Amino acid sequence: MKQYQKEINKIQSILKENSKGMTVSDIAKKLRTNRNSVAKYLDIMHISGLVDMINFGPAKVFFLTRRIPINNLLNYTSDYIIIFDEDLRITLVNDALLRFFQKDRDDFIGKTLPKIELSFISNTISLSINEALDGKGGVQTLNLYHNEEEIYFKIRIIPTKFEDGTTGVCLILKNITHQKRIQSLLKEWAKPHIT
Repeated sequence: MKQYQKEINKIQSILKENSKGMTVSDIAKKLRTNRNSVAKYLDIMHISGLVDMINFGPAKVFFLTRRIPINNLLNYTSDYIIIFDEDLRITLVNDALLRFFQKDRDDFIGKTLPKIELSFISNTISLSINEALDGKGGVQTLNLYHNEEEIYFKIRIIPTKFEDGTTGVCLILKNITHQKRIQSLLKEWAKPHIT
């Protein structure tokens, strides 16, 4: 892709000016180059996720991909997120997780599963993370003590595929402590009271 970067940049500029999209022929006319070369560049861009394509009859219309960078998106959720690569090395953690565990990003990034010190990574969760590498996801609940308080989590273990085709695992921890406490109170109130 690097050897075509100049042409790809030109196509991106043209598509930026035409948000409704353009056909291969339209782009070739704008670039004053042959249609086959433009089709080749667009194929590379499509595979790389730089452009999206819609078929309109026999014509293919290309436009720039509108995506939100995943890092930005993950930092706007209150859930705690950790992403592992296929070697179970941590590649990403979100800000919510760092705040909750009062740790720095350096305490996680690049570290493998056995080398991180998180109380919620039990043997069962480790096993589920390994199974997720083979495509089997799941949901677990757990409780742990954090700052002398019992906290409940629902953990989603999601098989993930990266842009380069490699596999990984995404852990999403949702704090369900409030929910659990309300359920407990409702159970208490539902019990018959003897007077």
